[in-house]
Amino acid sequence: MKKILAILLILSACEFRMDDKKARETLESDVNIQFGDLMVLGRNMHYAYVDQKQDLMLVFVHGSPGSWNAFIDFFKVDSLLSKYDMLAVDRPGFGSSGFGVAEPSLIVQAYQINEVLNQFPDKKKILIGHSLGGPIIARMAMDNPKNYEGLIMVAPSIDPEMEEDEWYRSIINTEVGAYITPKEFEVSNDEILPLKDELAYMLPLWSKIATPTIVIQGTDDSLVPKENADFAKKMLADSILEVVMLEGVNHFIPWSHPEEIAKAIRLLADRQ
Repeated sequence: MKKILAILLILSACEFRMDDKKARETLESDVNIQFGDLMVLGRNMHYAYVDQKQDLMLVFVHGSPGSWNAFIDFFKVDSLLSKYDMLAVDRPGFGSSGFGVAEPSLIVQAYQINEVLNQFPDKKKILIGHSLGGPIIARMAMDNPKNYEGLIMVAPSIDPEMEEDEWYRSIINTEVGAYITPKEFEVSNDEILPLKDELAYMLPLWSKIATPTIVIQGTDDSLVPKENADFAKKMLADSILEVVMLEGVNHFIPWSHPEEIAKAIRLLADRQ
């Protein structure tokens, strides 16, 4: 029941898709936000970025459902804009990246996002992934261990044993269920249904991650169990810098506690 209430909260509170014009209007006039599109494996990948000619780029990967503008408030923070370039991507099936058609493979998603980042070859990069964005940035670091300077996993769904068989997902995965379900949640369902197996495939690969990593997790998260943080400690014993457990905090850390993410960014950036 807690998960259903959380989903209803998301439905009522979130703006999943924001067109580029509105994004520009939302930001201050001196924020030189730009937008790009790249075809990767037959899929358009849409992304937003601010190029301040800095050496270090922050890369934000949203959860499920979502779009790049889940992180738009970070594009308003002067202390970040003055030090880092920033990029946020619409994951496949969301925003303007082939909206409505899910990509269930974490390998494919990681490859597609990495191809976007290859458009900025001279930048060092710190990856920030929320929720389902967590295992995706982990997969990116597994497949390209030397490409990234740091990982920040925020409430990440990474432990296959923590993935539950939720009864309502099989209903959404029917013709009637799809008809009455908002498209963002249908896409989300299509990528979460195979997630347990996708995470299991990654189990032998965690040792490939040598990237300094910070995990931020709320103790009252009803969508991603807090035990995922323990999984990160075990699997990343040699590369994890810190696990930040936020007492009484739910799943929506990027909006409720953005300062914790900014603090983790500074910690990783200071190591460069």
